[in-house]
Amino acid sequence: MVLHADKREAQKQWDTDPCGAVTAGEEQIGTLAFYRAVRTHRYEVHAPWMDSAMRFASAAGSRVLEIGVGLGSDHYRFAAAGCEMTALDLSREHLRHTQNHMALEGLTTRAVLGDAEQMPFADNSFDVVYSMGVLHHTPRTDRALAEVLRVLRPGGTALIGLYHRNSAFFWVETLLINGVLRGRLLTRGWRRLLSEIEYRSDPAAAAPLVKVYSRGQTARLLAAFTVLQVETHHIQAPTARLERWLPRAMLERRCSRWGWYLVARARKG
Repeated sequence: MVLHADKREAQKQWDTDPCGAVTAGEEQIGTLAFYRAVRTHRYEVHAPWMDSAMRFASAAGSRVLEIGVGLGSDHYRFAAAGCEMTALDLSREHLRHTQNHMALEGLTTRAVLGDAEQMPFADNSFDVVYSMGVLHHTPRTDRALAEVLRVLRPGGTALIGLYHRNSAFFWVETLLINGVLRGRLLTRGWRRLLSEIEYRSDPAAAAPLVKVYSRGQTARLLAAFTVLQVETHHIQAPTARLERWLPRAMLERRCSRWGWYLVARARKG
């Protein structure tokens, strides 16, 4: 598989630092305790809004494709609800971890190393295509979403999470604080500034492509679908620093319009 340079950077990023691994504390990587600790952090600390927003259990009995699986936390949510799972990722480490995670929980998935812009699946293969925080890293997000449409069955659901341009995290933390006040926009440039949004143990190791989208841009990307809803979620710093005065759940309710994720639920006609 010959990859575009941006895709090689993404592959290098998450083969080196599998997404979410640092949240497991002292648990030994690859153990059941490790994956459960990652899940606990994801749904109770990092994104307590996810279960209600994604409604994983509502997909019970569906054929689900997840694009960009990380360590398999959301994959597990779908599989535990009785879905038939397929995992697509450019990262071999993500696929390895997700398969191991499922096996340790007594579940299964079909793991496929592949590119979201050229998916190796037949037309109308899945009831649900899910991709959370992934498709803003591929050069042709529009092409990837055309592929999502192709592999969905008629009436199937796409659930897509993209980074939100009009968020507190992007304008205040990324552009104002890191870009302007700390001078990183001048010293590192736009591409590197945005790539540093992604955690990496070695900042010089990779520069994954990072793009951000407004609601209007997201609607245009999904123009071939019937868009059911677009929500914003996930309060990141600096807004999250208000947690010392307000509970996280209240912050999410009151400030969600400035959340870091745009979550779109759409249907293939």
